[in-house]
Amino acid sequence: MIGRADRLLSELEQIYRQDLNAKQVSPDALNITHEVIEKCSNVLDQAMTLAFEREIKPKLSEQPKRGGYFPAANDELAYRSALGQWKAADLDQLAPNLDSKLRSLQPFTNGTNAIFARIRELANKKHTGLTPQVRHEERRVNVTRPGQSGVSWGQGVTFGGGVSVMGVPIDPRTQMPVHTQGINVTVETWVSFRLQVGGEDAMSFCKLAVQAVRRAVKTLF
Repeated sequence: MIGRADRLLSELEQIYRQDLNAKQVSPDALNITHEVIEKCSNVLDQAMTLAFEREIKPKLSEQPKRGGYFPAANDELAYRSALGQWKAADLDQLAPNLDSKLRSLQPFTNGTNAIFARIRELANKKHTGLTPQVRHEERRVNVTRPGQSGVSWGQGVTFGGGVSVMGVPIDPRTQMPVHTQGINVTVETWVSFRLQVGGEDAMSFCKLAVQAVRRAVKTLF
């Protein structure tokens, strides 16, 4: 079930690297990020459909008019409501073993399961497209002397005239240390793509989503 998402992840990593180098967020990056999340949501629903066919449907006197979704509930009431789509609000009576497995995957039973609700939330944006990602950059300056500890600072730090760091004057025009013998100065730029709503690192979230879905499928079957 999850093989397609794995392949998309590999493609997404390559596109992210290209976009980071180009300092842009390409349509491919947005589209494939959305596709990974949507695929994860679809796999969860497919797994729930298969579980329904095997363990719920044979025990129902009245079949649901249409299928439902994988439940990712924040409380007991929402959990039973989601199961109601499958005519299985009383799943603990219909199929106790399946109920136990599904409960172990719910956000209200374990905080690590919150990702299932987040997958659903992002996948549901498919009619308006994936929320645009923003590029996040952090510039950090490191000043070190051989044999001594160093000093570093990031964005938001501004030095006025007459300031020195480890005995090295800071040029207020460039905000960089003046070249001094025996001093090593490096500038690091940290770059990542983040989901605009929620702020998660996009690549990390996609990887965690695929891992979580794989865990859900393994738990159910």
